[in-house]
Order: sequence, then C-alpha cells, then structure tokens
Amino acid sequence: MINTILRPAVLFTSLMLFAHVSFAQIGNGGWFNLTHTQKLSPKFDLLTDFQFRSANNYDYLGTRLLRGAFSYNLSKQHSMALGYAHITDWDMVADEKTSIMENRIFQQYIYKNTVERLRLNFRVRFEQRFRGPDAEFSQRLRLQLGAVIPLITDEKFTKGLYSLLQSEVMFNVQNKELINDSFYDQHRPLAAFGYRFNRHIDTEVGYLRLQQRKTSGDIERDLIQFRILTNF
Repeated sequence: MINTILRPAVLFTSLMLFAHVSFAQIGNGGWFNLTHTQKLSPKFDLLTDFQFRSANNYDYLGTRLLRGAFSYNLSKQHSMALGYAHITDWDMVADEKTSIMENRIFQQYIYKNTVERLRLNFRVRFEQRFRGPDAEFSQRLRLQLGAVIPLITDEKFTKGLYSLLQSEVMFNVQNKELINDSFYDQHRPLAAFGYRFNRHIDTEVGYLRLQQRKTSGDIERDLIQFRILTNF
C-alpha cells in the first residue's frame, strides 16, 4: 500500500500529467534520447545524456543536446549531481537556417522510492544558463516527478513490459526577460511504454505534450519520444 507520504506525490504526478493550458500555436515532432549511467564506484556515477529533437513537423534537426554529470549517491534513495550541458538550437529565419548555442551548468537532487512494485522518482534540477553569442545569463528551476509501473515482468522486475507516467515543470527564477519574460517556462507531461531487456538496458516510446511560453507566442507540440536507457 502507498503510504501517506507518497500519496501526494502520486496525486501531483497525475494532476500535472493531465493538466491543460491553452496555447496558441500547435505542432508536432519527435525526440530521440540516449541516456547512460556508468557506475564508477559504490558512491559515484557518471551520467550522460544525448538528445536529438526535430523541428516542427519533422522539418529538420531542431535541437542537439549533450549533457554529462558526476553523481554522488548519498544512499540507495538519495543522490546529488553536478553537471554541464551544451545545446545547439536551429531555426528558420527568412528561409535561412540559423543556430544559437547555449552552455549550462546544473545541480540536481534525485529521490527514488519503491512501493510494492511501483517505482517513484522525484528530481529537482537548478540550471545556470549562458545563451547566445553574448552568453546571456539566466537561471531556471526544474521539478520532475515520475512513476514506473511494471506491467508484464518477472517478480524482481529484471525483464519485461512497463509503463511510465511523468511530468516536469520549469520556472525562470532569474533574468526571465532574457528568455520569455515569464516566471513560467515549460510543462512536459509524458506517458510512455517501455521494455526492460535486462538490468542494464531499457527502451521506451511515448507521447510527450510540450507546452512552452515564448515571447513570440506560446506553443504546444505533440511529440513522439523514443528513449534508450543503459546502466552499467
């Protein structure tokens, strides 16, 4: 049974997953993620993340994200990490493809818990962003909550089919005028199915609803996300 401490977390995930905000521009696209965790010792992990995101309607490669971090495991449930990310965004301006680069430093805290067969994950990430040729500085707070639900698996969940419900919200906490002039930045609810081949390899495919505030007009995009997760 889910205890009283975790019930609010599960409720929050459900509410945020299905929350709807009215956005003006609607589009679609796809994201591909390759996420790897390399165990360096019982206490330290190396985290890497490679993401490739299409522009609207799959017209071209819109974003390339390369991210890495060193993580320190306080316990089996708690971990903290310090990392760096490099992002390149492409856009079409007057029929000409332009790019803008961003460098990020980030700190994060992750809490994991298992209730019977339900895997819960809560992440707080704080980012320092340096964007554009002038390295304009801003800071953003990201809150993510997810639940992995084994569906057809073995008893110890080392192999089999599972589902994932996840929600992430982002807030501009410093120099918001350099981003979209709003405290609220993004909401990313996700519903996915995954297959665990063994303790080291998972694959997932799901539907992500990107809701993003921009100065040029708020957007909402229907995205197909495919992710490969490895852990060694």
